[in-house]
Amino acid sequence: MCLLIFFLMEMAIAIICFVFPQNMNSFLEFQFTDKIIHSYRDDSDLQNFIDFAQQEFKCCGLSNAGYQDWSKNEYFNCSSPSVEKCGVPYSCCINATDISSGLVNIMCGYGVQEHSVAAASKRIWTSGCIEIVRVWAERNLYVIAGVALGIAFLQLFVIYLAKTLEGQIDMQKSRWS
Repeated sequence: MCLLIFFLMEMAIAIICFVFPQNMNSFLEFQFTDKIIHSYRDDSDLQNFIDFAQQEFKCCGLSNAGYQDWSKNEYFNCSSPSVEKCGVPYSCCINATDISSGLVNIMCGYGVQEHSVAAASKRIWTSGCIEIVRVWAERNLYVIAGVALGIAFLQLFVIYLAKTLEGQIDMQKSRWS
């Protein structure tokens, strides 16, 4: 029963996301931008995930504000005493890795929040990741839908197997009574 309820909740969330994509965009921006950006340096797993996502999707920050989201982080805020003040993580940089040496320039995003979008776009990606990922998902909608349906059928099969096992256990119990 729990598996069925969990499955139905997953389907409801998927349908809501598909029917109301703009509301989902707003929800993600409102709920996650402050929390994720604020916790960037505090959680190394989250930091690695954000760096991977920003490099993979060529984006910086989460919301429509793009790279300006990083002003919400205490290390990248312009009023911070940190050396990283008014900066963004290296994963936002267009050319973070030096081709000749293969080393990552972790200072390539320092001070870019003080620049305009046009000036900053020469050094870093300026678009937010939520919008970039949404566009990517729209382009790959059939693949995502196929994978989701495959997982849904697999979950239904597991529910069927669990119900069958429950019936066999009840049958064995009735033999012993």
